[in-house]
Amino acid sequence: MKLIDEQELIETVLSVNLSRKCINDLVQALTFKRYIISAVLPFTPESETFGHFLERFWDYDSSPYIREKQIVGQTVHRRYADIMLSRARTYWIPKFGSRTLGSISLNDIKKHLQNLACNPQKVYGRKMENNGKRAYKVQMLSSETVNQIVRSATCALKWAYHNNLTKNDCFSGIVYCHVSPKPRRILSMSEAIQVFSASWENPMYRLANLCSACTGMRIGEVQALQFRDIGKDRIYVRHNWARLEGLKCPKNGEEREIRVSKKIIHELVSLMHKNPYGFSEDNFVFWGYKKTAPCQGRHWNEALHKVVSELNISDWQNVSFHGWRHFFASNMADFIDERKLQLATGHKSRYMLKKYASHESEQTLDELGNVSEKLFKPLVSTNFHV
Repeated sequence: MKLIDEQELIETVLSVNLSRKCINDLVQALTFKRYIISAVLPFTPESETFGHFLERFWDYDSSPYIREKQIVGQTVHRRYADIMLSRARTYWIPKFGSRTLGSISLNDIKKHLQNLACNPQKVYGRKMENNGKRAYKVQMLSSETVNQIVRSATCALKWAYHNNLTKNDCFSGIVYCHVSPKPRRILSMSEAIQVFSASWENPMYRLANLCSACTGMRIGEVQALQFRDIGKDRIYVRHNWARLEGLKCPKNGEEREIRVSKKIIHELVSLMHKNPYGFSEDNFVFWGYKKTAPCQGRHWNEALHKVVSELNISDWQNVSFHGWRHFFASNMADFIDERKLQLATGHKSRYMLKKYASHESEQTLDELGNVSEKLFKPLVSTNFHV
């Protein structure tokens, strides 16, 4: 091996103006020899600060990642992007924001994950202090929160890697925190009868819960119901309500119809006639504080919690509005074929839609409606106390 004067080599690099190609070749040679892991050259994509990159990556209106998803028909909700941006601003940008994108390594990610999982962190709330800053408390983060924080960085870094903005693979081989899902409490039929026979603070909140229990509709789908969606013997599920985006397509992208009992239709129509914004087909059935937005779903959850706690139903803390969807499916499953039940719940895949002949739809809707009317008649017929 030819010996060189190392000092002379260093002085040459310092004294000579090297071309961009020569610099790239030197970096590649040093990387190949494993003298360095990577290097960031000025005025290249890798030289963008990590903080600036995360800001633009999770900005819903300008993110190239979100645009790509939309082009291929996939959905990234604005609320999800806002949450991830908030995670990045709170837990990544203060620590790594001034570093270049190309300098972030897999080791940086792993060490920060360990720090988030093992040490108390600042958790910011909505309340503001006297100095105008958001109030916070120091506590351990849940495993699910840690994983979400880490993904706010790794998702961005993975996209950067595959788009040649960084040479570092910062996402492979990461072991995320184990998450134990909270047990969801599904009420029995007898418990549900107690719930809808009990005293509710607001008849609207009760009807929203009853509507989900007897149809399996998601909370956003119930919120999104407009006057035009209430038929003589059925509900047309045409939209889903998202807090930031407003009316959107249902979760699976397909509209559907659900046959319901005449009593529920009657209660829905009665509620519509009480709407303070008038009787217009684009008004929300479950109106909110303004004409352009429905009632907030948290009110329905809070009212449900109040009722089940007052009834001393066991494990009531794990009862939620979403549980009605499981309540509906689990009760219907004993009497209806699974693929037909998917027509009501909206779980069906595109493959199932193609396979399911259109001439069967009305017959199946009738069958679903007849079974659900008999099955949930005890709920609909409860003597409600305001």
